[in-house]
Amino acid sequence: MNENLSPQAQELRSRVSDTIQSTKSSFDKANAAALNVLKNAASSADDYVRENPWMAIGVIAGVSAALGFLAGYLVAPQQRSFMGMLRR
Repeated sequence: MNENLSPQAQELRSRVSDTIQSTKSSFDKANAAALNVLKNAASSADDYVRENPWMAIGVIAGVSAALGFLAGYLVAPQQRSFMGMLRR
């Protein structure tokens, strides 16, 4: 198949192939770096939760309560006010 191409087309094909390989290599390096950062963040979060379990439970409870109030407010069919939601 390559023997039917002109020298310019073969050169172009070679350059495109090299560019694709370079891009794949750069993407793999960036992916590995991002994965390393995520692993470090997860490890730090795990260490913090193991050292401060009650703080973590409190934060999770607060966020859950806030999301619950927000969800209730968004699906409240009768009155679209926060006080209307609390009066039910």
